[in-house]
Amino acid sequence: MLSELTEELVRRGYDITLFASDDSKTSAKFVPTIEKAIWLDHELKNPHAPVMRMLKEVFDRFYEFDILHNHFNFFMFPLSLRLDCPQFLTTVHRPVDKQYAEVMKAYNKIKFVAISEDHKKSMEEFGVPVCGVVYNGIDPTRYKFDDSPGDYLLYLSRLNREKGVLTAIEVARAAGQKLVIAGNSAGNAEWSFFLHEIQPRLNDENISFRGQVNFQEKVELLKNAKALLFPIDRREPFGLVMIEAMACGTPVIGFRKGSVPEIVEHGKTGFVADTPEEMIKAIGRLPEINRKICRKTVEERFSLKQMVDKYEKIYEKLA
Repeated sequence: MLSELTEELVRRGYDITLFASDDSKTSAKFVPTIEKAIWLDHELKNPHAPVMRMLKEVFDRFYEFDILHNHFNFFMFPLSLRLDCPQFLTTVHRPVDKQYAEVMKAYNKIKFVAISEDHKKSMEEFGVPVCGVVYNGIDPTRYKFDDSPGDYLLYLSRLNREKGVLTAIEVARAAGQKLVIAGNSAGNAEWSFFLHEIQPRLNDENISFRGQVNFQEKVELLKNAKALLFPIDRREPFGLVMIEAMACGTPVIGFRKGSVPEIVEHGKTGFVADTPEEMIKAIGRLPEINRKICRKTVEERFSLKQMVDKYEKIYEKLA
């Protein structure tokens, strides 16, 4: 999402500087702050060190910017304490709890963007002011549409408890369906969860485990799937993989949590379920879904253009 935003802003003629890891690819001016993305470097002993380095790199370049657009949670918040800090916008990508909200309210120079209406509501429930809602957007042309999918269901996400991978396995097994699992684990807790909870369940002949996949592999898995299972167990702010699936024509079956009812139109682009049993029943209703409508919905509601247009309007107000 951030890569798409950066590249489109450059295409529109903005002078953009991207602060990221050195394995990033971008058309913007580029300031690397670590050699490899933190979550890919399993040997990294001090993950907060590159965060401190990034703070200093941005701090030293204040004079270059009219606006700072932060996508790195609260790590960058201290930058706003300087009197000469540029206008500061933060897109909040994670669920908000009381402690996160208290931090946001403490840094009152920062403007906050939510990524769904439910996400905005969750922030406002804790008293956090929200300056706008911007749905994540993707370039649909990068996602191949397929109206004749394969015979499997797909789970594509982080391999942790709250993303619902164990529920996906149980639902597919109960429905007698093949399931492909793709995703990554980050950090010791997730690796432990994978080894002790997920791996023992991968011996089923109807389960195919792919692990971490690149972009093209992801698109191939999405476009050939009968449906994406999204059994989320948290108040999901957005869920980018849902619109990636729909862009390929693949319907989504997700739990009614957070943004899911905003993204998935029940009976039209997938099904919104309240229980695993409802999810199993929804699998039987997949022939009712027109995959072309899934694609069209992304083109109309979740395109890269709509996302960048909305951010442009927010930038104009700030500047």
